[in-house]
Amino acid sequence: MVVIIAELPPLRRIDNVSNYLNMVGGVIDYVTHVDIPDSTFANPSANAILIGALIRRNFSNVEVIANVRVADHNKVGLTSLIMGGLANGVRNYLLMRGDLGPGVTAVPDLTPISAINYLRGVEQVSGARFGISISSFEEAYIRDRLSVRPDFAMLQYTLSMDDLIKVLNVNKEFNVDVYPALLIITNRSARVISRILNTEVQVRPDPIGDAVNRARELLRYFPGVYLSAPGDFEAIIETAKALRKYL
Repeated sequence: MVVIIAELPPLRRIDNVSNYLNMVGGVIDYVTHVDIPDSTFANPSANAILIGALIRRNFSNVEVIANVRVADHNKVGLTSLIMGGLANGVRNYLLMRGDLGPGVTAVPDLTPISAINYLRGVEQVSGARFGISISSFEEAYIRDRLSVRPDFAMLQYTLSMDDLIKVLNVNKEFNVDVYPALLIITNRSARVISRILNTEVQVRPDPIGDAVNRARELLRYFPGVYLSAPGDFEAIIETAKALRKYL
């Protein structure tokens, strides 16, 4: 089965939960998973595992991937969170270090790699699936991340096929399900994407058609993609709808 993941915006205001759930409801019929960020750029947002539990309670027909910042947790806290998530139907956890803002210090107990190694030995979370974030395209780094043999991996933003070829070549040794970002470049998302990629990106005349064409190319090599359009969730919904015609 082809995996199509919709990247949700973080929930930063708890007075609009109904609107947030309505937004989720607009995409779940067209994707297999939703991915929930956790305090991106070190800006606090509602805990991704708890939001995942809320989504699962309202929409049982979509899988949730909850992002977990290991910089915020020691072993006891991380285990407890995942146990609570499992009790509420959240099975998938993307482990990442997490951004640190001014005056914010990291809990030094875990890295994403050591967290996966530790959690695999914890009987209470044996039903969880653990993914890892790959945020660099250096071959040694990619190998280090994939060598822990996560259940899945999600790649940092890139528009370079050379970057993706590096991942594919290294992954021949590990055979991990790897999901690259499908960047949907619109007038609303281009500024953030440009800032993250540190280069100016161009908006095509048909952004959704452009995204669908690139998705079809990526799906020749990868088992799925995650749809990302920072600040333009409507573009994610439209792209997901358009992709359904080809899957």
